[in-house]
Amino acid sequence: MLDETICAPSTPPVNSPIAIIRISGSDTYRAISSLFRTSGELKPRHAHYGTLADHNGPVDDAVVIYYRSPQSYTGEDMAEILCHGNPIIVRKILILLNNRGVRMAEPGEFTKRAFLNGKVDLTEAEAINHIITAKSEWEIETSLRQMHGSLRSIIQDIRRRIIELMADIEAGIDFSDEEIDVISPEAALTAVERIRASIEDLMNRCKTGERLSHGIDVAITGKPNVGKSSILNLLLNQERAIVSSIPGTTRDIIREPLQIGGMYVNLIDTAGIDTPGDELERIGIDLSHRKIESSHFIIVVLDASVGMSGADRTILGKTENKKRVILINKIDIARPGDIAGMQSALPEEAILFSAVTGEGMQNLKDTVSRRLKVEFVEMENSFIADMRIISLLEQSVEIVKRTAGLIIGREPGEIISFELRALIDVLSEITGEITPEHILDSVFNRFCIGK
Repeated sequence: MLDETICAPSTPPVNSPIAIIRISGSDTYRAISSLFRTSGELKPRHAHYGTLADHNGPVDDAVVIYYRSPQSYTGEDMAEILCHGNPIIVRKILILLNNRGVRMAEPGEFTKRAFLNGKVDLTEAEAINHIITAKSEWEIETSLRQMHGSLRSIIQDIRRRIIELMADIEAGIDFSDEEIDVISPEAALTAVERIRASIEDLMNRCKTGERLSHGIDVAITGKPNVGKSSILNLLLNQERAIVSSIPGTTRDIIREPLQIGGMYVNLIDTAGIDTPGDELERIGIDLSHRKIESSHFIIVVLDASVGMSGADRTILGKTENKKRVILINKIDIARPGDIAGMQSALPEEAILFSAVTGEGMQNLKDTVSRRLKVEFVEMENSFIADMRIISLLEQSVEIVKRTAGLIIGREPGEIISFELRALIDVLSEITGEITPEHILDSVFNRFCIGK
């Protein structure tokens, strides 16, 4: 596969000022030189303006940048064509390249070549895709750190400590006839337990990141007609939920993505909780209760214009052990005395809010953001990891546990060393130093064409 030269557009197939086409492989220079007319020779890492043409005439004026191996993204000879962003032009250029023996790239093939040529490891390659698909500022910042080797460096440090321990144990095997302990069982056990703690810490940080990357569920709850749907629409800045003065309008769960404080949030509008009027409403209320239980954070909405009711007290009771914020809505139409009375009756401080005027909106966003960051205190130190990495870390923990048991049982050094070698191999799968081809295909097939 690596002996073939590939091409693909790196920009979407839509009309735009500029489109980018990438080429990588040993025939890059030949293919570009045969269709690009410019003054002088193509100098590596210089932008050259000229005309793309074939025997039928010009196709487009473009800028071409040529990269000579290994100073390129893939580690191979590469070129980038910056042409006018008309899909018709892009298609014609791709056909010209295909006619010169340059085939269309598969999804993620440019990054796969970068990995195979040692330009990035597997954690860095996956981080590149996470940057492209990120739904929040936190995901982008975390992915950038991983792309620059933050996860790789931790794995390498753990591997280094395992190798040092294994070297001591194997040295002890070599001197077994002389009854010399290069490392005592107690010291070996201490080293193994520290390695285990490091792997478990990394695994927990990866699990936190995996959870955050799927979005934090934030449910809006309250009795019917307190303004839950209006608040959802206000947070989303769009009319997503039907707003009506008729109680019970929302009977199903509405779930919408949102970014709050740089975090990816799944905002959930639940059906109003009260005595159901019919079977359909009862089903909606039951679903609301389940969503309250499963959500990470709850926004409890009260209606200042009607005061506290039994249904409000029931909802407050059901959510008292959850992470929550209480909103007193409709302050624009409520009397100040009623608002003060409601505030004094609550078990905690509430946010005064108006879904009509938007008063309290920034306070709500800041409070939710602050409270979520307290809950996910490891957010800044977490990693975006899929189940591939988490599963390998779980396997690593089990191997370390077995190794500790072998040391406690005074088993021969050869057996302990065998387990440590297996541990190194599993950690090497994370970075891609030892990874089956079908796993690589699974990773890179998630990428878009042109990356």
